[in-house]
Amino acid sequence: MKNRKIVSMAALIAASLSAAHAQTITGWTFDNDGVQAQPYNSPAPSTGVGTASVLGMLNSYNGTNSVPGADIASAAGSSGGGPDAWRIRGYTGNAQPNAGNGWSTQAPIGTQGAEFAVDTSLYNNIAISFDVDTTAQAERNLAVLYTLNDTVGSPTWLNATITSAGTLGTLANNSSSSLTISGNYVQLGSGWNNQITASLPGASADPNFAVEIVNASTGTDNVGVSGSAYNNSSGNWRLDNVVISSVPEPTTLALAGLGGLAALVAVRRRK
Repeated sequence: MKNRKIVSMAALIAASLSAAHAQTITGWTFDNDGVQAQPYNSPAPSTGVGTASVLGMLNSYNGTNSVPGADIASAAGSSGGGPDAWRIRGYTGNAQPNAGNGWSTQAPIGTQGAEFAVDTSLYNNIAISFDVDTTAQAERNLAVLYTLNDTVGSPTWLNATITSAGTLGTLANNSSSSLTISGNYVQLGSGWNNQITASLPGASADPNFAVEIVNASTGTDNVGVSGSAYNNSSGNWRLDNVVISSVPEPTTLALAGLGGLAALVAVRRRK
């Protein structure tokens, strides 16, 4: 009977370890903002402390003069089930000839999208998860970049390790084209690409930490979700459920479980 109890408790410990999940540092659901008209370029987090900002929408690509023009739009279908999402786009004004929305094949790799800055001084093993809704004309190729012990004013951006391309996305890897980021990236599908996840090797204890969700391609490699050339005039990404988290080390979890089991055995022996 004693052995059965020990086995049962061991099973409970193992189950609790397998259920252990990342600790949220900062998150954005965008539902706390409600629908917001453009420009709404720096929404506050729904959990924790941090800043969000639009990238690359201040430009004169394609003969236009774009300024950042993000907004909070009603866009159900994300993994969290909330009604709203942050739509990333520029604004040129309807009266301007050839008005676009800021996105362009002329933009260099990793310069258009959104950045999330979070103080991770007290955390290790940083990771990110997020949802992306694409319109039919949106850019397909997405990269996740992050800083490693960044010094303010001179950031070095590294390509994250994509651990899941989400519900509609495809994990791709580039080693040949100079027009696409070197390494892994996501080819988005049309609609909600829920729970894209990435680990950020080496990222820990950094008061200047930031991560970016950005275009992975430029020029002729920059295509729409259909695979045809991006049209430089329409289509955008809507972001939701952006979560910066700290992931427990597997060895730490294992040691915790073994310690709990050893303590249980010791108690049973004393009895």
